[in-house]
Amino acid sequence: MTITTTAPFRTGAARGTPSRLLLAPTTLLRTGPADPVRPGPVESATEHEARLGPRPDGSAAVLEDVERGGLHGHGGAHVPTALRWRRALREQGPLIVVANGAESEPVSAKDGTLLRQRPHLVLDGLLLAAETLGAERAVVWLHGDDDGAHLALARALAERRRTDRSETTVEVVRGPVHYLAGQSGAIARALAGGPALPTMRRPGSPRGPRTLVQNVETLARVALLARRHAPTATTLLTVLLPDGRHVVEVARSTRVRDVLAELGRPGDAPPRAVLLGGFGGQWASWERLQHHRPDEPVLRGDGLSLGAGVLAPLAAGVCGVTETASIVAYLAAMSARQCGPCAFGLPALAEHLAALAAGSSSRGPLDRLLTDAETIEGRGACHHPDGVTRLVASAVATFRDEIDAHVRGRACPLSHVPAFPVPAGLR
Repeated sequence: MTITTTAPFRTGAARGTPSRLLLAPTTLLRTGPADPVRPGPVESATEHEARLGPRPDGSAAVLEDVERGGLHGHGGAHVPTALRWRRALREQGPLIVVANGAESEPVSAKDGTLLRQRPHLVLDGLLLAAETLGAERAVVWLHGDDDGAHLALARALAERRRTDRSETTVEVVRGPVHYLAGQSGAIARALAGGPALPTMRRPGSPRGPRTLVQNVETLARVALLARRHAPTATTLLTVLLPDGRHVVEVARSTRVRDVLAELGRPGDAPPRAVLLGGFGGQWASWERLQHHRPDEPVLRGDGLSLGAGVLAPLAAGVCGVTETASIVAYLAAMSARQCGPCAFGLPALAEHLAALAAGSSSRGPLDRLLTDAETIEGRGACHHPDGVTRLVASAVATFRDEIDAHVRGRACPLSHVPAFPVPAGLR
């Protein structure tokens, strides 16, 4: 495909409206689908087109806009979007393009909120990708329990049937309610007729159609770039606080401490640490993180990552060892069980952490935890075990003092009741 040079981006959005993704910030319950506590704004097809103008057709120019805009994926891996699209153009065989709205991280709700507020922006991005890449199918993938997103999409698609000129039909598919069901390999396997479980890290000969999975926030940004809007200097975040989850859109120049200060209560004590990216993410001490900005390249320069866009502060009075043990027990229960590291290694890590959190007066649990984590790292059939070992390693580095207290059998003055909302039945 020949890529042509296109006109420069506009500095603002059409009709004077800023190029932002969310219509408004929202507050949700601490766990579950992204249903707002109070009804929030929803953009209709008419309002969407009045704000941004008609959707352009998918073409080589769209790929050029995506590349010049420097767009990276917003589902966790942060791979350059144009790189993935060019690879899809080079490969042969039928292609399925997927808008992934299944937020596997139990805390995350940014994608569900975007689908509820601006479904047409996501659908535009999906159709632009499908047309640009010549895909045979365009699919929106949701978790099976996300009724709110399914209803928002059903309404949006009904509105578009009257006016949309695209020859591509959008399918909405609801996958299982499982931590791994939003993983790109699991989606590809399911759409090819298999189980919704991750593909092996070293797959054999490809079978069935090729599948390009893009996060819904990524595709919403494609819809703006294709209209020649300047790349937005914002990021979507889910912030977990005691009163619920807050989904906000913040400038990437904002410091993390200011994000939390604006959402918290006056006089709140600073957190001991923050869980970045969700349960499959990593811990960072407050001293290390507070002056950082929610900007992925900057964070990666310090060995950190926003992952799925989650900030979960750990309150000053909560034991980080106990919290990590609770999360790892959940992740072990949610494994694919397709290989030894998942079937045996992750339960072993959970067992060692539980013993460590209980205050075993020996180094045994800690030594076994570190040995098993090193053995598991990089050896799983998929990347799920790597996320768990990354979390464990960050906990050991972040909570050194209390780990030392637990190992020596000293009384831990912190609360041993996990504060984060692990799904029911796994605590």
